[in-house]
Amino acid sequence: MTKEEILVREIIGPGTHKIEGFACAVREARKLLFGERVSMENIHVTLDIYPTVAKVINRNAKTTARQIQRMGNLCWDCLDKKQKMKYIGRVFNDIHSPSDMIFYLAYYSQFEKPYYLVLNEASEQGPDAE
Repeated sequence: MTKEEILVREIIGPGTHKIEGFACAVREARKLLFGERVSMENIHVTLDIYPTVAKVINRNAKTTARQIQRMGNLCWDCLDKKQKMKYIGRVFNDIHSPSDMIFYLAYYSQFEKPYYLVLNEASEQGPDAE
């Protein structure tokens, strides 16, 4: 099981949900953000992540996109306040889109820290910090 699959299972628990596509999307976002150093604003999940995941898991692109979106929503629905603080670093009532979960978990997978804590630490270090 990959690091991202373990992370998703920590959130949704054991079961029959197919997490492979969503975990692969988190891994692809992580690769783009931290391997290729593409800014989050320049990553378009429908163009940069979903088609790549579809090829990796050998499934239809539209079906894969819907499955990833459903899994992003399920992850969100499974988070309680404590888990939102652990993985995201803030408590929200709702997320903007299911793709937000992809980025939150990509950051957590990379740093093992919540998204907003990583952003806060980076802003405290200044723009020239590497």
